[in-house]
Amino acid sequence: MFPTPRGANARLTWSPVRSILLPVPTGPPTNQTDALLWAQEASSSNPRRCIIDTHAYKRLRQRHITERSIWTVIRGATSCVPYVPERGPLANGTSWRITGPDDEGEMTSVGVETFLDHLGRRLLVITIF
Repeated sequence: MFPTPRGANARLTWSPVRSILLPVPTGPPTNQTDALLWAQEASSSNPRRCIIDTHAYKRLRQRHITERSIWTVIRGATSCVPYVPERGPLANGTSWRITGPDDEGEMTSVGVETFLDHLGRRLLVITIF
């Protein structure tokens, strides 16, 4: 509560401070801008709100890419387009192909699924292209 003066010689009165809550998303993003912001927020939060699928780990090893490169690609993304994984949605979210430079400057694409669960806005890394 903060004092609020009323009039020139009025006494200070107390008024309650109301908290403003942002709207809670009702589902995963449906457009590219929101999807990229969602992915960037999830990957840069501490702790990260991300899960890396076993298939993505397999692709990281095959392509000699580090896990750190995934976060660099998402953070510095140059494009985000809808993507349909072969296995379909894994977490009832929306899938996106995010492209950007990795930590070595190579253009790399990451297949992700943005989804909402009891922990909030999450990101599932599905594959590396």
